[in-house]
Amino acid sequence: MNKDIKIFIYSLLFINLYNWISIVEFKYGIPSIFKYILSVSAIGAILYYKILYPSKPDSGRLFYPVIAVFTVWTTVMLISAILKFNSFFFIQRIFGQRYFFLPYVLPLFLLYTRFNLAFFSRFFYYSFLFIIPAALIQVIIIPGLSVQNLHENIQRIGIFDIGSSFLLLTAHISKRKYISAFALLYFFLMIILSILWGRRGMLIEYGLLLIFMTYIRLRSSLVIRSHRFKIYISVLSFIILILALGYLFENTLVFQRGFSKAGFEESRGLVLEDFFIDFKSNSDWIFGRGLDGTILRTIDTETGTENFIENGFLTIILKGGLFYLIPFILILLRASYVGFYKSNNDLSMALAAILLIHLVIMFTFNLPDYSSKYIFIWIAISASFTREIRQLSNDEIYEAINA
Repeated sequence: MNKDIKIFIYSLLFINLYNWISIVEFKYGIPSIFKYILSVSAIGAILYYKILYPSKPDSGRLFYPVIAVFTVWTTVMLISAILKFNSFFFIQRIFGQRYFFLPYVLPLFLLYTRFNLAFFSRFFYYSFLFIIPAALIQVIIIPGLSVQNLHENIQRIGIFDIGSSFLLLTAHISKRKYISAFALLYFFLMIILSILWGRRGMLIEYGLLLIFMTYIRLRSSLVIRSHRFKIYISVLSFIILILALGYLFENTLVFQRGFSKAGFEESRGLVLEDFFIDFKSNSDWIFGRGLDGTILRTIDTETGTENFIENGFLTIILKGGLFYLIPFILILLRASYVGFYKSNNDLSMALAAILLIHLVIMFTFNLPDYSSKYIFIWIAISASFTREIRQLSNDEIYEAINA
C-alpha cells in the first residue's frame, strides 16, 4: 500500500511541476513534450490508485441524491465536450490546459476513491518533506521580488507545496515540534509575499488558515492545558505585533489596493460587468455553456472573450450552470459539516476547515483547476464522507503519524 500511496503523492508533485512549466516553457525553451508527459503520468497514477482503492461516499442517505445529481451532470458535461472532438488539438487541450477538462473529470475519480489513515500519514510526511525546498525557494525569491514575475514565482514555490494547508492544521499531531515551527515559518513568509505582491485573496486565505489552526489546537485533546495557554499568548502577541507594525504595511501593494468592496470592484469590476452583460439567458444560468464555453472579456484579450472568470462561483456557472454549482456547494458544505460535527478527531476537522476556506475564497478565485490544491479538496471531501476516518480517535491518528 505504501508504494501505491507514494506514487499518488508524487503525481501531485508532477502536476505542480506541470503548472510551472506551462508558464515558463517559452521563456526557458522547455519542450512541450515534458509538460504532456507529466500531465499524462499524473492522471495515470491517480486513475491507478482509484482502481486499487474504490469507495462509495458515506454522506448520509438523504444526501445521496445530491451526489447523484453532481455525478450525472458532470458526466453529461464531459460527454458533451468529448462529442466536440474534431482534431488532435482537442487532446492537447485536455492534457495541456489546466482549466479545461481535467478539473471536471478528476472529482469523479476522487469522490469514489478511498483515502485511509495510512494515506494521510504518508501525505503528512511528504507534505513536510517537500515544504523544505518550497521554503528555500521563498527565501531566494524575496530579495529580488517583482510583481512582473508574480505568477511564475507563485508556481515555482508551488512546485513543492502539495499540502501546506493540511500540514499547518495537523502539525500539532506530530511529536516532532519542529514540523509545526517550519509550517508556521512557511506561512509567515507566504503572508509577507502576499502583502508585497498585493494578493488580497491569498492573504485572506492564509489568515483564515491561521485562525482555524488556532481553533483546532485550542480544542484538541492532544494539546495539554499549559500549551493551550501558550497558544493564547502567542496569538495575542501576534495581534499586538500586527497592530503595532501596521503602519509599515500601509504603503504595500495589498493595502493600496484595499479590502473594501470598492477596492475589489476596481480590480475586478469590468470583468464582472462583462460577465453579466454577456451571460443573460435562462439556459446559460441553468445549464452553463459547456467546458469549452467562453465569456465576454473586453480587456487583456486578443479575441474579446475568455474561457474563465476570476471567480470560482461564476466560472462554475459558466461551465456547468446552477446544475453544477448547487450540488458542488452542497457537497462542500456537507463534507465540512460532518468533518466538524460528526467526527472524533483533529484530522477530520482540519479537512473540514480546508473545505470551508476553499468555498469562501471562491469569491476571489479558487477556480476548478488541475492542481494539487484542487485535487486535495476532493481528497478531503472523500475522506470526510468516510465513516472510518471520522470515527478515528486522536490517539489512533497520533500513533499513525508518529510511527
